[in-house]
Formats: sequence, C-alpha cells, structure tokens
Amino acid sequence: MNKIKEVFDNGFIIYRETKVDKRELSWQKSYCVGCGICSDVCPVGAIKLGPLGAIAKGLIDDNYIDIDKEKCVLCGICSAACFFNALDLKINGKSIKEDERYPKITGKSIKVEQEKCVLCEQCEIVCPRDAIVVERELTERKKFVVGEIVINKEKCVLCGICAEYCPADAIELNYRIPTPSNPKPVDDIKVNHDLCVYCRVCEYVCPHDAIEAICYKCPLHKRIPKAKLYEDINGKTTVYEDICVSCGWCAYVCPTNAIKVEKPFEGEVIINHEKCSGCAACVNICPCSALEFPKSEKKAQKVQKLIVNQNLCVLCGACAKACPVEAIKVVRKSVKLTKNYPKAWEKQLKKVLN
Repeated sequence: MNKIKEVFDNGFIIYRETKVDKRELSWQKSYCVGCGICSDVCPVGAIKLGPLGAIAKGLIDDNYIDIDKEKCVLCGICSAACFFNALDLKINGKSIKEDERYPKITGKSIKVEQEKCVLCEQCEIVCPRDAIVVERELTERKKFVVGEIVINKEKCVLCGICAEYCPADAIELNYRIPTPSNPKPVDDIKVNHDLCVYCRVCEYVCPHDAIEAICYKCPLHKRIPKAKLYEDINGKTTVYEDICVSCGWCAYVCPTNAIKVEKPFEGEVIINHEKCSGCAACVNICPCSALEFPKSEKKAQKVQKLIVNQNLCVLCGACAKACPVEAIKVVRKSVKLTKNYPKAWEKQLKKVLN
C-alpha cells in the first residue's frame, strides 16, 4: 500500500487510501513544542526529533520532528498522545480525537468563570502562547470626570508651559508658519475636554494666571457615579484552547481565582546543576516559559543557576529533550488517559511515564 507525504510551510500530511479506509496523519509546525512524546510512544520508531536546542535558539531553521512515511503505519498513537494538537490522525475524514474507541492523554483543560473575572488583562499579558484575549468596553470617560476649565485669552501669552506639564496631553497649541503679514508662530490654544481630567496642574504651572480650573474631586465630587463592572465596564475573556498549553500562568496571576487549569501529568522537573552548561536551550524551547536563569545583580557576575517554576510547568519534556548535556530530567508520576480502548494502546501511551 503506497503512502504519500506532502510537505507544506506549516507542516506535512502522510496519507494512505485502501478499500477499507482513508487515513491522513497531519503535523502542524505552529502547534508543535518539541516535547518528543510522539517519538517516545511511536511503536515503530518512525518519528525522529530534530536538533531541538538549535532550532529553539534560532540557530537552525528546521522542524522539531519528522516522520518516516515508510516506517509509519498510520496507527495514530502519536496523535492520541499529542495534547498540544500538533498531530492528528483522520480516518475517513474523522479525527480519532473525536472517536471514543481511540485513547488520548486527557487532563489538559482551562476554564474561565466570567462572573468572577474582573477584566484586569493580567492573564493576557503573561500567557506565553498568546492564547488568551481580554476584551474591555468602557463607558465614556466624561461620565466619571466632572469639572470646568477656562483659559483667559487676554492673559495667555501662548507660551505652551501648561501643555508641556499637562499629564493628560489635553492642551493643544495651534502652531503655524509665520509670514510677514502674520508673524505669530502660535495663534491659539485649546483644551480637549475628552482628555482633560481637571487635575488643575495647568492652573498651578501657568506663570500668567491665565487658567482657572475646578477640580473634579472637590466641589463636584457628588456628581460622579461609581463605575460598575459589567455595566459601565463590559467585556469578556476568551481562551483559544487549541493553542493553550495549560501551563497555568493565567491561573497563577489571576487576582480573583476566575481561571481553573488542569494539567495532563503530575510530577516534577529535576535539574542537575553540576551538568548544566548554561546554554539556555531549555529556556528557549519551553512552551510554558517556566524556566529561567535569574539575572545577575552585578556586571560580570557569574550566571545564576537555572530555576524552574513547577507551578507553571506541564511536564512535556521539551527542556530535557533539548538539553545537550542531559542536565534535566522530567519525572512524570501519573498520566490521565481516556478509557475504552485496547490495552496495547494503554501500554504504549504509558511509556511517557518514568
């Protein structure tokens, strides 16, 4: 039975069609993190890893994995084991990830309780995979900013000092090219009331006593309503689960515990600091940004020892696979699998455990 392999910019497809079925095994480069789990579980040794460290550091333009189409039997175990959605086997157009007869590593999930979310955007900022987007819709500022400001054009000399000091950039001078008939380089000054917060800085810094402002916090403060979340400030937090790696950064920083993350493995990452050469291949390849070399406090100081935040790690093993001196060991103590499938698959998938 002939197998065909088609290579694209973002991956490749290996497919085979018989009288019984049509199988298509696809790999997407943008989703792959180089963890090597697919290679570990492949029963025929068809999957080979590339030079992971060099690729992650940008020294080589290559793929994290390659599959030998002659060796591959299109069984789909690699697809079942890949919880990053980089590999997928389709049989007659249907993904085995949607078929209960085929197992998969489970436990990778993320849930956002929108009613608890305060739309602070911290989860979006820290996400190492750009898998979270926080949208905010704010009521117009003028609802919460009350005040008055007047510029006395007779006293104002158009010096622009108030504009330079204005923290809200609400004061604008109208500059023009001077001409013999109108030699003034500035002919007007205006206040943008949509930007002004009536802080009175302009009034204090004006050396010509040309500005009068009423502070919004003082006599008119009772006019200002209190902003209400999901009334005056609306929005939502969206998680793109197909690219989320369930690292837990978002849950770790969430001030209201609105995000719950479940991981597929339990275990730990062990670092042999005696072996570590400080090449940072592990730091570059880690899809969770869970590894770092702390910055030295002084110049020319020795590079600090590698550290890992176990709370942010998914135990994928990419760091260990990329390390050129085998200074990292990923110990997985348990793996979550779906049920109702042949025991041979279970044995193969459990190869990811130490």
